Amino acid sequence: MSRRTSYEVQILQDKHWIIQEVIEAEDEAVVFAARQVQKGNLDAVRVVRDFSRQDGTHSETVVMEKTGDGKGKPDTAIALVQEAPLCHSADDFLGLSARLAFGRLARKYLDEMVLTPTELLHNAAEMKRFADKDRLLMTAVDSIATLQARQFGLEQKARRDALYKAWDQGLARARALAALKLPEDKSFAALRRLAPGQGAERDYRLLTLMARRLIEQRAWLGKLDLLLGWSGEPEAAAERPLLDGVMADLLIPAQLVQDLLGFQPNLGMALGQICDLADGRAEAAKFAPPGFAGLNALFAAGHLPQTRQVLLSRVARELRGVNPLSRNEPAQEYEMFSRLAHRLIGDTGMTGGPAMAEALVQRYGQMVSVAGAGSTLRAVEGLLSSLNDCCRRVHLLLSLGESPLGLPGDLLGLLENVVRTADHINYWVPQRMPPRDRMDSLTQTNGALAASEVVPNPPRESLAECLDDALVRYLQEEGVIEKIDKADDPLALRAIRLVKFCGSGVLIQGKSLNMARARVIEHLRQPQFEEKFLSSLGDAGQAERNLREFHRLLRESGFA
Repeated sequence: MSRRTSYEVQILQDKHWIIQEVIEAEDEAVVFAARQVQKGNLDAVRVVRDFSRQDGTHSETVVMEKTGDGKGKPDTAIALVQEAPLCHSADDFLGLSARLAFGRLARKYLDEMVLTPTELLHNAAEMKRFADKDRLLMTAVDSIATLQARQFGLEQKARRDALYKAWDQGLARARALAALKLPEDKSFAALRRLAPGQGAERDYRLLTLMARRLIEQRAWLGKLDLLLGWSGEPEAAAERPLLDGVMADLLIPAQLVQDLLGFQPNLGMALGQICDLADGRAEAAKFAPPGFAGLNALFAAGHLPQTRQVLLSRVARELRGVNPLSRNEPAQEYEMFSRLAHRLIGDTGMTGGPAMAEALVQRYGQMVSVAGAGSTLRAVEGLLSSLNDCCRRVHLLLSLGESPLGLPGDLLGLLENVVRTADHINYWVPQRMPPRDRMDSLTQTNGALAASEVVPNPPRESLAECLDDALVRYLQEEGVIEKIDKADDPLALRAIRLVKFCGSGVLIQGKSLNMARARVIEHLRQPQFEEKFLSSLGDAGQAERNLREFHRLLRESGFA
């Protein structure tokens, strides 16, 4: 890979830096940025030098930054977005990624009209109203066409024509169902009866009916209550993906999210609450609406994967932004970040995946003012050192490897250093955790490392083996197997406990699991094992049932 320097012209919009243009020459980039300031309507603009090394790493340096007056922006202006999916069919334009992009693009208009993307894109009257409002449609199409032409190497006019064609097709599709009458019954079951059959056209019809009913609610919380009510109906079980998609749209507006979270002392706590909600383990805060508990229950049941993605994307965007995590107490900024980082990077995995990992690195670098050549690597090193244990460090590095940062030599070296210098479980997981959770964290981290496609092999297998060695040492030092196989207990109970331990999933497929399996085999090979098993229990009937249970466990654990 050759070295390459480019210059990003970024504008500050809604307290987030957004790339507006990428230019090869520094002087051209500075002139372009200055012109953007002269046009007005901007909070700030900056030029960032991006240097791409041969190993794939990047360093960024701010070479110019100017503030603007921030005045004169129309309330319904189209926002700039950094990415938008390349759609090819009418259904693609109604997919989650496309709706999210449209939701960010037309955020101010949608907030003003209290509409979700699903409501607007499934209603002919609302689509026409949007197209007739000032130059919104034209500006939106030009913005996306320009972005995609640059991002995918397409011809801008051709992409613009394709977007207009898709809009016209969507409008015609919505007009074809404009005559549909809503039933007086406002239940989900009643809507579902008007959309029989299956397939994409049937789903579109049902979504059109849902959108028209939702439009009747002129407040975000009213729409939420309606969706929660529908989700509780028996008929909703067969339509979870559709309801999830509409709920995902609904949780894009910042105002609804703020209302939903209730009182939060700072941004850091609010982002942590969003993560807890997305995992279905949040407790309603003061002033949270009644619907919070119902929404949390849907997350806990796993019914809202698309909505979860939307919430976690919001967390990542906020981390990449400039809003302080602890505005009223600046001295607590680092503590808030550390708490959030440990919430997102768990001992068993990374919440939010590669995008969240990259956002954490960016926020850390901004927080400690890392700049200049090698700034990204230094931010990664700093973030790693701030984490409490090696399981978290490995999950962070593996997620970064799947991000645009990749896993070049520097990051791979960090991974090897983390793994090879941690030869005891105390380096890997906190001592305060229960033994079972400690073993499970180590085992899941081993599995993530062994299955990672971004770590080359070698050294992947030898790195994974290091975790197995640490777990073996823990089993030996703590006498874990001996505690399970207590000599004073009946043989039947000892054998059953051992087999359950082997099949529990908390041991690594390798030396540690083989240790436990060897103890089971040792019991099985002793003379007259079954007679001793039965006689170790007083009740003959219970002994027979335990023996049958034992053989079942043996089969499930791979012994037979």
